Amino acid sequence: MNSCTFSQTIARELVHKRAVSEVLVTSLAGAAESTDPWLCHAQLPRRHSFHTDLTGEQGGYHDALLVMEAFRQACIAASHLFYDVPLDARHTVRYYELTVVDPAALRQGPGPMDLEFAIAVRKEFRRGDGGPVQGLDVAAVATHDGTKLMELSGAFGWMSAATWTAFRAGASWDPGPQPAPVDPARVGRGRRENVVIGHPVPLADGASAPVLVDIAHPIIFDHPLDHLPGGLIIEAGRQLAWALLGPRAATVTGPARVRCDFRSFTELDAPSTVTMAPDGDDALTFRGAVTQSGQTRATVELAFASDDRI
Repeated sequence: MNSCTFSQTIARELVHKRAVSEVLVTSLAGAAESTDPWLCHAQLPRRHSFHTDLTGEQGGYHDALLVMEAFRQACIAASHLFYDVPLDARHTVRYYELTVVDPAALRQGPGPMDLEFAIAVRKEFRRGDGGPVQGLDVAAVATHDGTKLMELSGAFGWMSAATWTAFRAGASWDPGPQPAPVDPARVGRGRRENVVIGHPVPLADGASAPVLVDIAHPIIFDHPLDHLPGGLIIEAGRQLAWALLGPRAATVTGPARVRCDFRSFTELDAPSTVTMAPDGDDALTFRGAVTQSGQTRATVELAFASDDRI
């Protein structure tokens, strides 16, 4: 890979970030209505206040969810650069999915990790026949120094700021008082501020826990939102699944597969609950959901990689 593709990040406005330090994408090339994949470059830092605050074996690996964040940023930027979506447009997501192809390749080295994404558009969503594109379904392959690391996919849409304002009229921006967080060590974290669930409640199969909403968190809420971001929902599933691992947690190196389908907005001002349970006989695979007001707002599937399987 050409070193110049990693010399600086793209504009923060293109990826909807306030903090320049949270921009991961360093270059993006492509075109709308082209059969050629977009080519994106991104860089993962050696240390990150949220994504490297991981205990045990996983602390020695780059977080697969940070790779997914780079992919998410690339998709948002592409909508602006290749589809002329206004910078003040609002984006919504239908699903995210990732599969780690080579877990060992995510091991941290002496420097940051340079990534290359080849992102292909699988479907364009339009309103009516021949209407403007209002969303995309995309698939990507992430590589590092020629080694295939991960396969990712997702579907997302966008709407104008005016449409969003009307659509979300009445939404609350205040989550109100929150339950106490569980001990960080129980969910694989070192810092209390990075815990996103309360104390787990055992169920006949798995456990449930309240989802904590800290709108002052500098990473999860980099900018104000009137709903729970997808990253918080996925992280809640990961932390509860980690708590269910028991002794196996000591060998886990990070997520190996994640799938999250978003059915509707999870509002800030109503309690939400994450539930996770082992999926079948594999002790490292879990399935669950985030619910609110009696409705399933998102479903989460997650499998961990373990150093005894690498």
